[in-house]
Amino acid sequence: MSGTPAKSEAKERAEEERLVHALISRGLLTREEAQACPAAAASPPGVEGLLARLVHAGLLTTGQAKRARKDAAALVGQQIPGYQLLEKLGSGSNGVVYKAKQMSMDRLVAVKILHPKYGANAALLTRLTREAHIAARLSHNNIVQAIDVGSAGPLHYFVMELVEGRTIQDELAKGKVYAEHEAVEIIVQIAQALSHASRRGLVHRDVKPANIVLTGEGIAKLADLGMARTEADDAELRRKERGLTIGTPYYISPEQVRAEEDIDTRSDLYSLGATLYHMVTGRPPFEGASDEVFEKHLHETLTPPDHINEKLSGGLGEVVEVLMAKDRDERYQTPDDAVLDLECLLAGQGPKLARQRIQAGTLAALTKGEEDEAAPVHSDGPPHGWIWIGVLGGVAGLSLLLNLILMLRSR
Repeated sequence: MSGTPAKSEAKERAEEERLVHALISRGLLTREEAQACPAAAASPPGVEGLLARLVHAGLLTTGQAKRARKDAAALVGQQIPGYQLLEKLGSGSNGVVYKAKQMSMDRLVAVKILHPKYGANAALLTRLTREAHIAARLSHNNIVQAIDVGSAGPLHYFVMELVEGRTIQDELAKGKVYAEHEAVEIIVQIAQALSHASRRGLVHRDVKPANIVLTGEGIAKLADLGMARTEADDAELRRKERGLTIGTPYYISPEQVRAEEDIDTRSDLYSLGATLYHMVTGRPPFEGASDEVFEKHLHETLTPPDHINEKLSGGLGEVVEVLMAKDRDERYQTPDDAVLDLECLLAGQGPKLARQRIQAGTLAALTKGEEDEAAPVHSDGPPHGWIWIGVLGGVAGLSLLLNLILMLRSR
């Protein structure tokens, strides 16, 4: 590499710095050792000169230097200026997430890097940039914060807040079933995050256990805005997504299953309810292959969580029922409504809004049933006094039946 005279000395020094970062991230060198390595006047700038100095100082073996020289192009090209990659945190089909140090701020961050083979994939590049820009519009303690987005050579990256903790999915995979109070404490934080996003016209569209991270201090953070969009997204984006089912099968809302275009925050609330259900019962609301689960979200009656886990209160069952109503007009209409009832549960009280909705819905159903069964009377009719006695008797009967149903639900 030293035999390329067209390279400026400044570029050679930049390559040296990126190679130092690479060697540090692989545990072959510490930053203190690199800084203490004397610059030899006879050593040329660039990768060759740096490796020679490190071997001479006893910081690298000849074999290590040889391997570094062989992989120099990859090592230098895979670094992001301003960030020191420390260790891999995880990987997916499209990229890798690293724990890194932001040098200018002397803080730890997470860096999501697309696999270089996708560098020419315009759709993935657009999605990465869009995720970063959407995240940048949000500033809330319960949402993973965006820091930076950009490209460095063949690499395209998104830098975000590092949240060192575990996801709800990690815990569920180990067989954990959350106690009611612990689960509600977590879910109310995510509902508050959704409230913040909703006020800015944003819909997450993929609320699920794997996207909720818990810090060591018990703070829940909503992550991964890769599927998020604004409620006012342009017609072109809606056209591209037409007919696509966006979301994760176990937690997807009925309107997402139907691939409706006008998805709003009520869809996130359905997914939040499905997540809460899984947390407190140890199983998702509906199980089976993807197509079966989609069909169940659309048509199958939900088994109340308190019927599966008898330690749960009837109040929690009512909250889940409203969160997961198949008709979104029957759900909580805003995240703030859900927060109100979740906080009632934390205070040991019944959920006010859920109870009102269930009472109204039950009364409407019972009233409709009686109306359907009543046969029309084609006669002069009974005296008015008897009509009012019949009406009052019917109302009293409905009230008694409604109270009995609610008492049985609350158990």
